[in-house]
Amino acid sequence: MYCTSTQFRRLSESELVSIEQEGHIRLPQSYRDFMKTYGDGTYSGVICINCPDFELLDKYAEDYFWEYDGAPIRREQLKECVVIGNSIDGDYIVIHDDVDGYILLPRQDDRITLFPYSNEDFLCTVNRIGEFLYNEGLDDYFEPGVSKYMFMYCRGKKMHPIIERFKAAFPCDYLVENEYVCEVFLLRMGGYVSFRHSGGGGSEIVIYYSDYGMTYVEEVKRFLNENGCS
Repeated sequence: MYCTSTQFRRLSESELVSIEQEGHIRLPQSYRDFMKTYGDGTYSGVICINCPDFELLDKYAEDYFWEYDGAPIRREQLKECVVIGNSIDGDYIVIHDDVDGYILLPRQDDRITLFPYSNEDFLCTVNRIGEFLYNEGLDDYFEPGVSKYMFMYCRGKKMHPIIERFKAAFPCDYLVENEYVCEVFLLRMGGYVSFRHSGGGGSEIVIYYSDYGMTYVEEVKRFLNENGCS
């Protein structure tokens, strides 16, 4: 897995134990290992991996969003579930002490899905959840939860030549490119530059970075300014 930054917000063993004691729950070992190694953040730009949240689902306990016949949890157990992740579209990944697996509470479906615990590492499970939600494999990169961002715009210019010049000027460590976006990852900046194509007369550029990469951010901004972006 490629990490966009060397800055992480990891949880220590003692912090994890404290969380378990406070919430009266045993966190899955694969999730514990991930949080100790990487901490919270976003995988492949679509799955957010979070510190445990014991209260988030309380507000949904009285609502009928999901069907519980044949589900891994009963309706009254919903408020006892602990949220450990979510998709950018609002699907929740949760755990419950009485359930042997990660539970997916989907936003666009009323069927609750269980991803049983196994010997695989946490990212393998995250990938399976991502493929289930988006019907395709996920890009293998992780963005720690400490990154910052800024927006720039390119109006009235074709993006493709600018992107090609940018890639030549700033050799990347990782690249995601399709018909919708080109993301150039620069570890020395602690982030990446996302060129987002639009159907109109301009396109949006987002610069994601870490504090240690500010000098490099200025170089990136200067290059984009010189190529008609502001």
